[in-house]
Amino acid sequence: MYKKLTNAWELRKLKEILEINPKIGEIPDIFEYVDLGSVVGTDLIKHTKILKKSAPSRAQRLAKKGDVFYQTVRPYQKNNYLYELQYSNYVFSTGYAQLRPYSGVDSNFLLNCVQEEKFVTTVLNFCTGTSYPAINSKDLGRIMIKIPKGTEQQKIGSFFRNLDELITLHQRGEKISNNIKNWNSYEYLLDYSL
Repeated sequence: MYKKLTNAWELRKLKEILEINPKIGEIPDIFEYVDLGSVVGTDLIKHTKILKKSAPSRAQRLAKKGDVFYQTVRPYQKNNYLYELQYSNYVFSTGYAQLRPYSGVDSNFLLNCVQEEKFVTTVLNFCTGTSYPAINSKDLGRIMIKIPKGTEQQKIGSFFRNLDELITLHQRGEKISNNIKNWNSYEYLLDYSL
Protein backbone atom coordinates (compact mmCIF):
# COMPACT_ATOMS: atom_id res chain seq x y z
CA MET A 1 0.00 0.00 0.00
CA TYR A 2 2.70 2.50 1.01
CA LYS A 3 6.24 2.55 -0.28
CA LYS A 4 8.90 1.89 2.29
CA LEU A 5 9.50 4.91 4.53
CA THR A 6 13.22 5.63 4.55
CA ASN A 7 13.88 9.24 5.56
CA ALA A 8 15.74 9.88 8.80
CA TRP A 9 13.77 10.99 11.82
CA GLU A 10 14.89 13.92 13.96
CA LEU A 11 14.39 14.57 17.64
CA ARG A 12 12.91 18.08 17.88
CA LYS A 13 11.43 20.27 20.60
CA LEU A 14 7.79 21.12 20.01
CA LYS A 15 8.56 24.85 20.00
CA GLU A 16 10.89 24.24 17.02
CA ILE A 17 8.17 22.74 14.82
CA LEU A 18 5.10 24.74 15.85
CA GLU A 19 3.84 27.93 17.43
CA ILE A 20 2.20 27.53 20.83
CA ASN A 21 -0.75 29.83 21.57
CA PRO A 22 -0.27 32.13 18.57
CA LYS A 23 -1.43 35.73 18.78
CA ILE A 24 -5.11 35.75 18.05
CA GLY A 25 -7.13 38.00 15.86
CA GLU A 26 -10.27 39.69 17.07
CA ILE A 27 -12.70 37.31 18.80
CA PRO A 28 -16.04 37.45 16.91
CA ASP A 29 -19.04 39.08 18.63
CA ILE A 30 -20.84 35.72 18.50
CA PHE A 31 -18.83 32.52 18.48
CA GLU A 32 -18.89 28.78 19.14
CA TYR A 33 -17.16 28.10 22.45
CA VAL A 34 -15.27 24.86 23.08
CA ASP A 35 -14.50 24.17 26.73
CA LEU A 36 -12.67 21.26 28.35
CA GLY A 37 -15.80 19.10 28.38
CA SER A 38 -16.39 19.59 24.66
CA VAL A 39 -13.72 17.20 23.37
CA VAL A 40 -13.69 13.48 24.15
CA GLY A 41 -10.77 11.53 22.75
CA THR A 42 -10.15 13.31 19.45
CA ASP A 43 -13.81 14.14 18.78
CA LEU A 44 -15.56 17.46 19.24
CA ILE A 45 -18.84 16.39 20.83
CA LYS A 46 -20.36 19.78 21.63
CA HIS A 47 -19.87 23.52 21.46
CA THR A 48 -21.92 26.44 22.73
CA LYS A 49 -22.92 29.61 20.91
CA ILE A 50 -21.82 32.53 23.11
CA LEU A 51 -21.87 36.31 22.91
CA LYS A 52 -18.44 37.86 23.31
CA LYS A 53 -19.68 40.29 25.97
CA SER A 54 -20.88 37.44 28.21
CA ALA A 55 -18.13 34.92 27.40
CA PRO A 56 -15.95 33.37 30.11
CA SER A 57 -12.48 34.88 30.42
CA ARG A 58 -11.00 31.51 29.35
CA ALA A 59 -12.49 31.87 25.83
CA GLN A 60 -9.33 33.11 24.10
CA ARG A 61 -8.04 30.59 21.55
CA LEU A 62 -9.46 31.51 18.12
CA ALA A 63 -9.19 28.37 15.98
CA LYS A 64 -7.63 28.21 12.55
CA LYS A 65 -7.84 25.18 10.28
CA GLY A 66 -4.90 22.85 11.03
CA ASP A 67 -4.51 23.88 14.69
CA VAL A 68 -4.19 21.09 17.24
CA PHE A 69 -5.75 21.86 20.61
CA TYR A 70 -3.89 20.07 23.38
CA GLN A 71 -5.60 19.64 26.76
CA THR A 72 -3.10 21.04 29.27
CA VAL A 73 -5.18 20.17 32.36
CA ARG A 74 -5.34 16.43 33.14
CA PRO A 75 -3.49 15.57 29.91
CA TYR A 76 -3.72 11.85 30.71
CA GLN A 77 -7.32 12.04 29.45
CA LYS A 78 -5.95 12.57 25.92
CA ASN A 79 -8.84 14.85 24.90
CA ASN A 80 -7.08 16.64 22.06
CA TYR A 81 -8.57 17.96 18.87
CA LEU A 82 -7.43 18.74 15.33
CA TYR A 83 -9.48 21.69 14.05
CA GLU A 84 -10.40 21.00 10.43
CA LEU A 85 -13.59 23.03 10.09
CA GLN A 86 -13.83 25.91 7.63
CA TYR A 87 -15.47 28.24 10.16
CA SER A 88 -13.56 31.16 11.65
CA ASN A 89 -15.80 31.57 14.70
CA TYR A 90 -14.69 28.71 16.99
CA VAL A 91 -12.98 29.77 20.19
CA PHE A 92 -11.33 27.28 22.54
CA SER A 93 -10.74 27.53 26.28
CA THR A 94 -7.31 28.42 27.65
CA GLY A 95 -7.43 24.91 29.16
CA TYR A 96 -6.06 23.91 25.75
CA ALA A 97 -2.70 24.83 24.31
CA GLN A 98 -3.19 25.89 20.70
CA LEU A 99 -0.53 24.20 18.58
CA ARG A 100 -0.10 25.74 15.12
CA PRO A 101 2.34 23.67 13.05
CA TYR A 102 4.96 25.49 11.02
CA SER A 103 5.08 24.93 7.28
CA GLY A 104 6.12 21.37 6.47
CA VAL A 105 4.69 19.88 9.68
CA ASP A 106 1.58 17.76 9.18
CA SER A 107 -1.31 18.40 11.61
CA ASN A 108 -2.56 14.79 11.49
CA PHE A 109 0.92 13.53 12.31
CA LEU A 110 1.15 16.03 15.18
CA LEU A 111 -2.21 14.93 16.62
CA ASN A 112 -1.02 11.31 16.54
CA CYS A 113 2.20 12.28 18.35
CA VAL A 114 0.43 14.06 21.21
CA GLN A 115 -1.94 11.10 21.65
CA GLU A 116 0.91 8.62 22.15
CA GLU A 117 1.32 7.23 25.66
CA LYS A 118 5.04 8.05 25.72
CA PHE A 119 4.29 11.71 24.97
CA VAL A 120 1.60 11.85 27.68
CA THR A 121 3.97 10.30 30.22
CA THR A 122 6.59 12.92 29.40
CA VAL A 123 4.00 15.70 29.74
CA LEU A 124 2.93 14.36 33.14
CA ASN A 125 6.54 14.61 34.33
CA PHE A 126 6.36 18.37 33.63
CA CYS A 127 2.92 18.86 35.20
CA THR A 128 2.28 20.65 38.48
CA GLY A 129 -0.65 19.95 40.81
CA THR A 130 -2.07 16.65 41.96
CA SER A 131 -5.88 16.87 41.66
CA TYR A 132 -5.71 18.73 38.36
CA PRO A 133 -2.21 18.18 36.97
CA ALA A 134 -1.42 20.78 34.32
CA ILE A 135 1.46 21.77 32.09
CA ASN A 136 2.27 25.33 31.08
CA SER A 137 2.99 26.27 27.48
CA LYS A 138 6.69 26.98 28.11
CA ASP A 139 7.30 23.46 29.45
CA LEU A 140 5.13 21.95 26.71
CA GLY A 141 7.37 23.61 24.12
CA ARG A 142 10.44 21.90 25.61
CA ILE A 143 9.10 18.38 25.08
CA MET A 144 10.91 16.45 22.37
CA ILE A 145 9.27 14.32 19.70
CA LYS A 146 10.66 12.27 16.84
CA ILE A 147 9.62 13.64 13.50
CA PRO A 148 10.41 12.42 9.97
CA LYS A 149 11.45 14.72 7.18
CA GLY A 150 9.62 15.14 3.90
CA THR A 151 6.39 13.47 2.91
CA GLU A 152 6.61 10.69 5.49
CA GLN A 153 4.76 12.87 8.01
CA GLN A 154 1.81 13.24 5.63
CA LYS A 155 1.77 9.52 4.87
CA ILE A 156 1.86 8.56 8.54
CA GLY A 157 -0.66 11.26 9.47
CA SER A 158 -3.04 10.15 6.71
CA PHE A 159 -2.70 6.51 7.71
CA PHE A 160 -3.68 7.20 11.32
CA ARG A 161 -6.48 9.55 10.30
CA ASN A 162 -7.95 6.87 8.02
CA LEU A 163 -7.57 4.31 10.79
CA ASP A 164 -9.39 6.59 13.26
CA GLU A 165 -12.19 7.13 10.74
CA LEU A 166 -12.59 3.36 10.24
CA ILE A 167 -12.74 2.81 14.00
CA THR A 168 -15.35 5.56 14.35
CA LEU A 169 -17.46 4.08 11.54
CA HIS A 170 -17.22 0.63 13.12
CA GLN A 171 -18.27 2.00 16.53
CA ARG A 172 -21.23 3.84 14.98
CA GLY A 173 -22.25 0.67 13.15
CA GLU A 174 -22.18 -1.28 16.42
CA LYS A 175 -24.26 1.41 18.14
CA ILE A 176 -26.85 1.38 15.35
CA SER A 177 -26.95 -2.43 15.41
CA ASN A 178 -27.48 -2.42 19.18
CA ASN A 179 -30.22 0.19 18.87
CA ILE A 180 -31.98 -1.92 16.24
CA LYS A 181 -31.70 -5.01 18.46
CA ASN A 182 -33.08 -3.06 21.42
CA TRP A 183 -35.89 -1.68 19.30
CA ASN A 184 -36.80 -5.18 18.04
CA SER A 185 -36.85 -6.45 21.64
CA TYR A 186 -39.09 -3.54 22.62
CA GLU A 187 -41.48 -4.32 19.74
CA TYR A 188 -41.54 -7.96 20.84
CA LEU A 189 -42.52 -6.93 24.36
CA LEU A 190 -45.25 -4.68 23.01
CA ASP A 191 -46.72 -7.40 20.78
CA TYR A 192 -46.94 -9.96 23.55
CA SER A 193 -47.96 -7.73 26.40
CA LEU A 194 -51.40 -7.01 24.94
